[in-house]
Amino acid sequence: MKQDKNIEEFSKFILKKAGTEMPSNDFVNNVMDAINLENSKSTVTIYKPLISKQGWGLITVSLIVLIIFIITNTESLLMLPSIDFSFLNKFNSINVFENIKFSKIFTLSFVLFTIYVIFQLIIIKNYFSKRHII
Repeated sequence: MKQDKNIEEFSKFILKKAGTEMPSNDFVNNVMDAINLENSKSTVTIYKPLISKQGWGLITVSLIVLIIFIITNTESLLMLPSIDFSFLNKFNSINVFENIKFSKIFTLSFVLFTIYVIFQLIIIKNYFSKRHII
C-alpha cells in the first residue's frame, strides 16, 4: 500500500514538473491535410483477367469442335500418313504398369476428390474476385 502511494505521489510530481504542451495553431489543418493526402493516394486495384470471357469461349468452342471432329471422323479427312509403331513391341520392359489394378473404391474416391478440388477452386476464385484490395 505504501509503495502504491509513493508511486502515485511520484507520478503527480512528474506531471506537474513536465506541464502540458500546446499544439501549434495549424495542428488541425495539418492533420486534415495529411488525411486528405492519404485518401487521394489510395487507388482501387481493377481486376483484369489474363484471358477474357470471349477468349475462354473461343477456347471452349475450339476444343468442342476438335473433339467432335475426332469422334465423327474415324478416317481422317486430312489423310495423315500412318506411323508404324511396331518397333515398340521389342521393348517388353516398357509394360511396367500392366499388372497394376485399381479398385472401384479407389477410382470412385479419386474422381470425387477431383470434383471437390475443382469445386473448391471455383469457390476460392469467386471469393477473391469479390474481395476488393485497397
